[in-house]
Amino acid sequence: MALNLESVGKTWGPYEFTYSERDLIIYALGVGFTKQNLEYVYEGAKDFKAFPTYGVILPSNAGAEAFLSTQANFAMVVHGEQGLQIHNPLPKGGTVQTTTTLEGVYDKGSGALIVMRFDTREKGGAPVCTNWVSAFVRGSGGFGGPAQPKKDVPPIPPKNPDFILDAQTDVNQAALYRMSGDRNPLHIDPAIAKMVGFQEPILHGLCTYGVVCRCFVQEVLKGDSGKVKSYSARFSSPVIPGEKLQIKVQKESPPPSPPRRCEKIDFQPSPR
Repeated sequence: MALNLESVGKTWGPYEFTYSERDLIIYALGVGFTKQNLEYVYEGAKDFKAFPTYGVILPSNAGAEAFLSTQANFAMVVHGEQGLQIHNPLPKGGTVQTTTTLEGVYDKGSGALIVMRFDTREKGGAPVCTNWVSAFVRGSGGFGGPAQPKKDVPPIPPKNPDFILDAQTDVNQAALYRMSGDRNPLHIDPAIAKMVGFQEPILHGLCTYGVVCRCFVQEVLKGDSGKVKSYSARFSSPVIPGEKLQIKVQKESPPPSPPRRCEKIDFQPSPR
């Protein structure tokens, strides 16, 4: 089926999403926080707060109409990239509103790339965060559509990065992370995983996304998650629950003035 491009540039919403401290705790446990991190897993902690990457959950019910308008085959979709920009600290609970904009449908030859932007704010209040989601539709390219605009992407860290961090995932990580809303059976059902070409269930891309950010905050930012203002990733290969991720971190050269945000990270499963 040919893709429908007529909705490019259109905005849907707002859609409402309500969450609580309990949801923040489940998410934090799902990306690897433990009882040693009470500020994320115990609502009674004096400094209890949302971890920044919970922002990817806020628009989880807001993309269906925009995606369906393209008439893409959902069975052929893989999550290509995720970008998150934090405007204000995430509330510890309540209702937020998200609008969805279909920014583009691009011809990648072997497939099509659908890019959606999600703008989330407190209900009737301040902006919270913006998400960009790129979904790659396998086998839908070659339709003569526009090419994706080039982006200014930082280079991959060299062979001798400033930091190399290890983030061990748990064999039950996907089973816990799915409680944050992504119930795709690909991440829990061995039969479904084999049906779509994997030897076993794979970890959610956004779980890997959160695990890496958690490790980076703990090891590089010394636990100060308030310093996370934006974070982007490209999902190039699957991760199996229980695998160890190797995170390479390269600092940018310090500019004269004013200081810039500095770190570029790259992550991949360590060899088994």
